[in-house]
Amino acid sequence: MKNPFLFILLFSCLSLAAQHQADSLLKLLPALAENEKAHVLNQLSVSFQEDDSARSLGYAREALALARKSDNRPEIGDALFNAGECYYCFEEFSLALKSYQQALEVIQALDDKERLGDIYNSISLVHYFRSEYDLAIKNQMEALRSLKNSNSKRTMARVYSNIGMVYSRIGDDRRSINYYREAVALNQEEGNMDGVAVNYNGIGIGYYNMGKFDSSVINYHIALKGFRAVNDREKIAITLNNIANVFVDQGDSLTQALDYFRQALSVFEELNDVRNATFVLESLGAAYLVMGEETKALEILQSGLELAKKHRIGYFIQSTCYKDITRAYEKMGKVNEAYASYKLYKAYEDSLHQEERIRQAAELEKKFETEKKEEEILRLNAEHEIVSLQVQKEKAIRTFVTVVLLLAIGIMIYISYAYYQKKKTNTVLNQKNEQIEQQRNELEKINATKNRFFSILAHDLKNPFHTILGYASLLDNDYGRFSDEERKKYAGDIYKSANIVFRLLQNLLDWSRAQTGSLTYNPVSFELKQLSESVLSLLKPLADQKGITLDNRINGGVFLYADPMMMETILRNLLSNAIKFSYPEGHVSISAGKNPQEQVTICVSDDGAGLSEDDLRQLFRIDSTVRRKGTGGEEGSGLGLAICKDFVGTNKGTIRVESEPGRGSRFYVTIPAMVPKAEL
Repeated sequence: MKNPFLFILLFSCLSLAAQHQADSLLKLLPALAENEKAHVLNQLSVSFQEDDSARSLGYAREALALARKSDNRPEIGDALFNAGECYYCFEEFSLALKSYQQALEVIQALDDKERLGDIYNSISLVHYFRSEYDLAIKNQMEALRSLKNSNSKRTMARVYSNIGMVYSRIGDDRRSINYYREAVALNQEEGNMDGVAVNYNGIGIGYYNMGKFDSSVINYHIALKGFRAVNDREKIAITLNNIANVFVDQGDSLTQALDYFRQALSVFEELNDVRNATFVLESLGAAYLVMGEETKALEILQSGLELAKKHRIGYFIQSTCYKDITRAYEKMGKVNEAYASYKLYKAYEDSLHQEERIRQAAELEKKFETEKKEEEILRLNAEHEIVSLQVQKEKAIRTFVTVVLLLAIGIMIYISYAYYQKKKTNTVLNQKNEQIEQQRNELEKINATKNRFFSILAHDLKNPFHTILGYASLLDNDYGRFSDEERKKYAGDIYKSANIVFRLLQNLLDWSRAQTGSLTYNPVSFELKQLSESVLSLLKPLADQKGITLDNRINGGVFLYADPMMMETILRNLLSNAIKFSYPEGHVSISAGKNPQEQVTICVSDDGAGLSEDDLRQLFRIDSTVRRKGTGGEEGSGLGLAICKDFVGTNKGTIRVESEPGRGSRFYVTIPAMVPKAEL
C-alpha cells in the first residue's frame, strides 16, 4: 500500500487584503508614538510571516524591544509568539520552542485563553516535526482546554485537524478520523470550505490506511469538490493522486488510476511543482508495473528518477524509484540489472537514514550553539556589572581621599589589597579559561574521532557487506541458474569483500586497543630482518595478484629496541598501502640503515600513484577526509596510517613521507636501535 499525499493545515495563507493592510501599516508607522509602535510592528510581523519570514522576524524583534521598554505585557507575548512562528518557518525548531515557551509564560500570567490555545497548538507542531508525538498530543490537548470556552471555532478546528494528523502518523487511524470529523463540524459552522476539504482529505487518508477503500474514495471526492470550489489547484492535484492510489490498491480500476495520475501530473507541471510531479511519476510507474507493463513502467520510473536527481528532491523518492525499478527488472528476468538497481536502492535507503541522523545532529548542534550564546550573554552581563561596581568604588575612593587626607595611607593600603585581590582573581580566571580551552580542544578531538568511526563503520563496512549479502543471496536463491564460471566469479567477489572487512576490523581493533589503553607497550631488542621477512611473506599473495615485486633490502644484524607486535603492525600497514597504490607489475621495497644517533631508519618505497600536497597535509590524521582508492580499485579507510603514527610515537620514534603524484612514495620510520639509558 502506498502512502498518499497528506495535506495538513498548519498556517492560514495571507489574503490580498492582509497585504494591503501591511502596506497601510508601513506608511502609518513613522508617525506613531513610541507606545503605539509595538502593536503595529507585531501586526506587520504577522503580515509577512508567510511571504518573507526574515522580514517578519525583524519586525517581531523590534516590537519585543519596544514592548519590554514600556513593559507592555500583551505586546511582549505577541512579539515572542511571532518570533517563534518565524523560527518555525526556518525549521529552527529549538529556537521556535524557546520563543513559544517564553510567550507562554507571559500569556499565562495575562490569562488570555484564546492566545494560549494558539501557542499550545504551535508548540505541538514543533514536537510533531521532531517526531515527539506524545508531547505533540499533550500540547494539543492543552490547546483544546484553553479554547474550550472561547468563540474561536476556526482555531479549534485547526487544533482538531492537527490532532488527527498526529494520530494518523502514529497509526491510530480510528482516532485520527474522529478528530478530523470534529474539525469538519467546526469549519462548516465557520464557513471555512477550504478547511472542510482539508479535513475530508485527512479522513480519506485514514480510511485508506485502514484498507477501507470505498470509504476512502468517497471522502476524497468530497475533498476534491471542496478544493475545486475554492479553485485551489495544488490541493486538487494532491487529492487526484490520492484517489489514483486507492484505485491502484483496489486492482480493478487501474485504467481510472492512470487517468487520475495523469490529471494530477498535468496540474503539477503547469504549477512548476517539480517535487510533487516526481512523486506522481513514481506512482504512475508503479501502476504500470501492477498492470504488467514493465517496459512502460521502467520508462516512467527512470524519467521520475532523473527529475529527482536533477532537482535534488531527496533520498526518499530516489530510493522508492530504485525499489520499483528493481521489481520491474525482476519481472523481466534481468537478474544483473535487478541486482544493480537493488544495490542503488539500498544505498539511497542508507543515505536516507544518514540524512535523518545528520538532521538530528544539526538540531543538537543548534541547541548547543543557542545555549553557548546564552552563556556568553550572561558572562558579558556579569563583566558589565563588575566594571560598573569597580567604577563606583573608584569614585568613592577619590571622594574619600579628597575629604579625609589623613586617611590617605589607609586608603593606599586598601587599594593595594584590592589590586592584589583583583590580580589574584584574574589569575584564577585565566587558569579557568585555559582549562576550558583545553577541554574544548579535547572535546573537538573526541568528536572528530567519533565522526571518523561513524564514517568508517557506515561506509567501509557497508559496501563490502552489500556485495557479500547480494552475491550470497543470488547463490542461495538461484544457485542452479548460474554457470560454474559465474559462481566462481561471485565466490571470488565475496572473498575479496570479506578480506576487506577483515583488514578493516583488524586495524580498528589495533587502534581501539591503543586508544583505550588495553594494548601494552613491551619493548625488547630484536633483529629487524626476520620481522620484515615475516610481514613480506604475509603480504606476498596480495602483491602477486597485481604482479608486484617485493624486495627486502634489510641486511642481517640490524637491531631495534621496540615492541615487536607494534612494529609488525606498522610494517604491515605501510607495505599494504605501498602494494595498494602501486601499478600492476610495479616494485615495492623495504630497506633500513643506522644513523649516528643510535637510531634505525626504515624506508618503505614504491613507484606507484604518489600523493598530492593536500593529501600529505592530512595523511596521518584520524579526522582526515583523504579516502583514496588503490590503483586496482581497492577500498581504504585511512585508519592504517593513523595507527602507524600512534604506534611509532609509542615506540619513541618518528614517521615522515616523501611523495609526488605519479612518482611513488617513500615512508621513513625512525626507531631507537638500543635500550635508552633511562631504562638500563
